[in-house]
Amino acid sequence: MLIRIDELERVGDVYLNPRNLRAKPLLLKTWRDFLSLDEKTYGIYARTIYNPRERFLVTDEFSEALAIDLSALYRSFLMDAEYFCGGENLRYQLQVGEFEGLPFANGWAGSRVVLVGEAPGRRGCGKTGVCFYRDASGMLLRKTLFSLGINPDFVYITNAVKCNPPNNRLSRVPEGAYELLARELEILRPGTIFALGRTAERALKELGFEVEYLRHPAWYVRRGVREPNDEMLAEYSKIREAFGGWTA
Repeated sequence: MLIRIDELERVGDVYLNPRNLRAKPLLLKTWRDFLSLDEKTYGIYARTIYNPRERFLVTDEFSEALAIDLSALYRSFLMDAEYFCGGENLRYQLQVGEFEGLPFANGWAGSRVVLVGEAPGRRGCGKTGVCFYRDASGMLLRKTLFSLGINPDFVYITNAVKCNPPNNRLSRVPEGAYELLARELEILRPGTIFALGRTAERALKELGFEVEYLRHPAWYVRRGVREPNDEMLAEYSKIREAFGGWTA
């Protein structure tokens, strides 16, 4: 579940995970080159350092300790996934997922910045197991963070509900999901938690956490936004203010 910083390869201004690549890009200088990599040529996980077997970045002893605890929590989640996800959500997730295991979270716990979404999307995290990755809202989030000078692979990203709900519509947050999210955040003890969307905000407030609310990237996608615009950059600049570590 752990991936160490010295196992990555820095090319231009981005980091690559060699194990995610079917073929190594011949020319790669900027994050736009990175995000434009073709899946058929380079692999579905080529545009991120994460995959279902390597979810948590380790840069030092502190982040390693957190990553070990998060890995143990993930294993606990798998042992009683129906309780934590809700039976209907779990059954649907098992239909749409194309990887071993279940979605959970990914990122660098040492950043002390956590983004919490609603639930995995059918074409994104639900399919790949990597949060906010591959689908329209996930890639818009990544473009926005890169545009703000933040490498999204160095932020910790999770969801209030870990399994993709049927038809991408979450009717409610299961009781077990609240418990799992609380345990996750107790391990992380982040400096700042950003709720992406009202569902995440309600769940986090229900648990007693102080949060910063941001409109979900899907809100922008539904309005035809595919590249970060001034409005989204201004709103998400709060993350740049909270982030004190790795940049793009």
